[in-house]
Amino acid sequence: MADTIDPIDLKILEMLEKDSRTNLNQIADECELSSSAVLSRMNKLKRNGTIVGFGLTVKQGALGYPYEATVGITTETPRTQPIAEEIRKQPNVIVCTKSIGKFNMCCLVVVRDMEELDNVTQKIRNIPGVKSIAINMILKNYDKVESKVTEETSNAKQELDQVDVAIIKELTLDSRTPFIKIGKKLKISHETVKKKFEKLRASGTVVRCAAIIDYSKLGYQGTVFIFISLIQGNDKMNAINELRKYHSISRVSSVMGAFDIIAFARFKGLRDFSKLIDDIQQIPSVGHVDMCLVNFTYFSYTPLPRTPFETDAVEFS
Repeated sequence: MADTIDPIDLKILEMLEKDSRTNLNQIADECELSSSAVLSRMNKLKRNGTIVGFGLTVKQGALGYPYEATVGITTETPRTQPIAEEIRKQPNVIVCTKSIGKFNMCCLVVVRDMEELDNVTQKIRNIPGVKSIAINMILKNYDKVESKVTEETSNAKQELDQVDVAIIKELTLDSRTPFIKIGKKLKISHETVKKKFEKLRASGTVVRCAAIIDYSKLGYQGTVFIFISLIQGNDKMNAINELRKYHSISRVSSVMGAFDIIAFARFKGLRDFSKLIDDIQQIPSVGHVDMCLVNFTYFSYTPLPRTPFETDAVEFS
């Protein structure tokens, strides 16, 4: 089979991005293929780097980290590799990106309280080469791919035990890992793993299982963070709803800090990028727009911050 990506591959990617645990038979029925043909196509997509992995979106609040913030970082030098390595040593940092534009780097941190946020950001600020930082507390995320979690369940609190946390960690590394494999590793039955996972998902602790896709393989030339300040007195939700209409915008976050809204978008060319920014600037409530082009993304050494059940962070293998 050639390594070109056809409409059937796109359908498979769409289903796996919506729910990476969708079974082969269901994908096969939807694509009118055999399950072995679907598996062959998935292997091809992994082999050519289109599918980078299978990730897990977790409600960090259930793990004791109810607050999320983005940190935009301006450095004294464009050579950000040593700075990125220092940032990634912080267990609260989940994602760190190199970028061009408003900031040289952006990262996502999760914390237990405002004191911990202050400690983490101070450590980042004190890294040699960091000139300044801009902090934005995330109030709510609006993903293009909606999760199955309702507003009611997303606010529900679930008490987690050590097995719950262990299951989350295994699925964070690969959200398609079979329950039977997790059960063998944790020395529990796969039925127990399945029941616990279903409970984690129903409660909103597990928000979404999704394929991690390299969109450059699908013709996208880049990704961009768009930082938006609204005209004073305008309704933020109206602006968010307008932004969510754009196909290229995959996430919109309501934030509090240096900006009012942060959007994450992909673009296939400079013309598309330019038009998107121009369109956003035409939204009546939008006052000012800044942006960062992402040129490299690191995921944290720790798939999850430390939890009450452990003393040492777990590293990616």
